[in-house]
Amino acid sequence: MDDCTAIERALQVFGRAWAAAVLTTMLAGAERFSEIARGVGGVTDAVLSARLRELCAAGLADRVVQPGPPVVVRYLLTDAGRGTAPVLEALADFGRRTNTV
Repeated sequence: MDDCTAIERALQVFGRAWAAAVLTTMLAGAERFSEIARGVGGVTDAVLSARLRELCAAGLADRVVQPGPPVVVRYLLTDAGRGTAPVLEALADFGRRTNTV
């Protein structure tokens, strides 16, 4: 796979609205839906739910249901999800250094 194709595949994940923020929040330790929502700030429940489904489908997170009562749903990063940390750090560094909007 050439570099352009590889970058396009990565952007399919990172380019989705709120995806990078969700991953960054999860890397900081948030696991429950409400914790992730609070950490991201400003994301709607519908969009957060969609991003979490997409991250699970991409193999970056797992949805774990612990039977209750009460039932507890946690979202845990996979090894691949934790592997996004350097990419997100590089994006944040670029964002801090750039003057573009």
